[in-house]
Amino acid sequence: SQIYVACRNGRVDQALSLGFLLCWIAGDLTNFVGCYLTNQLPIQIVTAIFYVNMDIIMISQFVYYKLKNQKMTKCKVFQ
Repeated sequence: SQIYVACRNGRVDQALSLGFLLCWIAGDLTNFVGCYLTNQLPIQIVTAIFYVNMDIIMISQFVYYKLKNQKMTKCKVFQ
């Protein structure tokens, strides 16, 4: 639901920091590696992969809206 709300608002770059998102994906990546190396149940591995994918989407949104909002700000300055 956070991804949907961020798309609607177009302001994900103001709601979250890149450092927070990078720490978040680091935690989910280590969770996935731990699940894989310790031969956890398949559902745990699939869940870890799901969370890593959601993190990648959130970081992609952050970068996209950051660049888009910077471009819009530069356009407003020149008007």
